Amino acid sequence: MTKRKPEDDVQAASTCKDRRINYIVIPDVPLLAKAKAALEKGCSYVKLCIESTKGSSLWLKPKEINVTFGPLTQKDDTLFLNKNRKLILVTKSLTTIEEVAKYVLSVPEANVRIIDSNIVSKYIVRDIDTDYSLEEIISDLKSQDILVSKVVRFKRKGSSDPIPIILIDEIGKTNRKDIKIGRMIFKVNKFIENPKVCFKCLRFGHTQLRCDKAKRCSNCGELHEDNCLNPTKCFRCGEAHHALDPKCKFYILEKKIINLVRDEDISFFEARKRVASQPSYASSVGATPSSSGGLSSAKSQFEELNSAILKLTDQVSALLPLFHQVENLREVNQQCIVRCAEIQGQLLNQVKENKQLKELTESQRSHIEFLQKQISLSDPSFQLHPVPSSELGLVSPPLVSFSEVGELSSTDFGSGID
Repeated sequence: MTKRKPEDDVQAASTCKDRRINYIVIPDVPLLAKAKAALEKGCSYVKLCIESTKGSSLWLKPKEINVTFGPLTQKDDTLFLNKNRKLILVTKSLTTIEEVAKYVLSVPEANVRIIDSNIVSKYIVRDIDTDYSLEEIISDLKSQDILVSKVVRFKRKGSSDPIPIILIDEIGKTNRKDIKIGRMIFKVNKFIENPKVCFKCLRFGHTQLRCDKAKRCSNCGELHEDNCLNPTKCFRCGEAHHALDPKCKFYILEKKIINLVRDEDISFFEARKRVASQPSYASSVGATPSSSGGLSSAKSQFEELNSAILKLTDQVSALLPLFHQVENLREVNQQCIVRCAEIQGQLLNQVKENKQLKELTESQRSHIEFLQKQISLSDPSFQLHPVPSSELGLVSPPLVSFSEVGELSSTDFGSGID
């Protein structure tokens, strides 16, 4: 596959904008038509960006988002706020897209659009006559039921002369080998997207507009400005080339990850995991014959790792006696639990016996009170001692001895009872 020319030029790669782009035509495709075409042509989901004329979304609080969009979405749909505070809806339901778009567009200053990055297939088409306008190309493709979100024509580097190369963003996950424009069939090549590079810290995945890291020299990789007289050295791989050189093995791997995300519709985490599991990854990021320092560095790292393993082994050995002590304490603790259970059972039995004894004492006390009452009825002048209290811990004087009462006949008891 032929690469784009700026990848061969370091200075061109360091510019923020490709000046060869001469014409860009973005056809006005309805939102629902674009979403339907994407889902019918292999896209597993569609991302909607809900924003406002001021940029950020009008709905920012979680409760507000759930109340507003909960009834309009399906159970499998997800909502989140990106770094720009725009609300992103991920869905695979055309009904959800229709309902959400209808509601958002009815709100003043609110807008909704589809994010094209995950629903388009990018193709490079060569040998397209420069007299063929982009509008005519879009019209021809539309007559073949091929919807495009963008068509770009390139121009010659350093001039405004167009060249016969165009870029087509087709809606849907397709795998075309050729395409028909007019009466001609053209061979197409899949567009290999360049990694997003920060020209401040030189890391992948973001731009310098949102970078809070220190400025890194693209010549030697140190943390200073680019006016550098040091020997050229890539801070990623350690080889003698510019940090933005497209031939750098790390740059190539990042490009492979980006296109894997686009082609197979997977996350960056999954794409990086797949690339890292391939044998070519180890050879790419490993030491090379031209870098003897890499071998010594790898050896040093291995020795440090071996030393760390030995220290960890010693620590584990020192912890083994403590482990046995814990096991012994656990056994003793189990015995204590069993003994406590036995004591608890004994205490419960004792409480039960005390309760029965208390009931018997109450019964006897009631009987004694009854006898005293009968004696008082038979002989009012006879003085009796009070009945002992039923409360534990209280001692009352003993009852009067029945020997002092004398003999009482049954008639005496009977005379006092009505």
